[in-house]
Amino acid sequence: MLYDKDEPEWNAENINKKMGDTTFINCGWCEHTGGELARYNCMLDSHCLLMKNYSDEVNWNTKCLFKSLSQTDLRDIISSKNYEISNLQHQIERLKDQVTFIESDMLNHKNSPPLSNNRTEEYNEGEIVFVNIDKNWERGVVVPGYRSHDGCVSYVLDNYPESKKGWGCGVAVPVILKEWEYNYFKNNPQDYIMWKEKEESKKYNDKEIKLSVIS
Repeated sequence: MLYDKDEPEWNAENINKKMGDTTFINCGWCEHTGGELARYNCMLDSHCLLMKNYSDEVNWNTKCLFKSLSQTDLRDIISSKNYEISNLQHQIERLKDQVTFIESDMLNHKNSPPLSNNRTEEYNEGEIVFVNIDKNWERGVVVPGYRSHDGCVSYVLDNYPESKKGWGCGVAVPVILKEWEYNYFKNNPQDYIMWKEKEESKKYNDKEIKLSVIS
């Protein structure tokens, strides 16, 4: 994100300032500012987290507005924040009720393969996998490789000798299945159709993925 306004002079003093060094003086290094554009611990464009109206943007050199407010202004801010707290408490209770319902209903659902971005199982060396390539699901085996057990999996495919060079993919993409997942979908084709439709409705690295039929 580009910043098209005057920035602080980035001398040693400003570069080494810490968040909180300008609290209640100006907004740049104040501990009560929030925003997305920062440099060297300085919030260039932000808003005051203490103020009622979060949409009022401030710059790094804006003098503290909070300290100029009257007691009446502060009571109004307190009232607004208490209202926000009440709404959040109601939301938390609704979420707890939803979690309770989902937990109670879990036994009514199949132990079917999860969506790829919800996977929690590791791919271990020697494990059989199936990879979607050239419009087919090809059998292979997991091998040691780049970022194994760290978001990626490497494999060698039975029918692709060139894969011995080190083929692989991320674990959160639908082009790879564990053997039990492949067998489950083979025995439950309707479940695979629904899973496939959900996976194909998303993009991976800004690209669409089309999955082959399991037969």
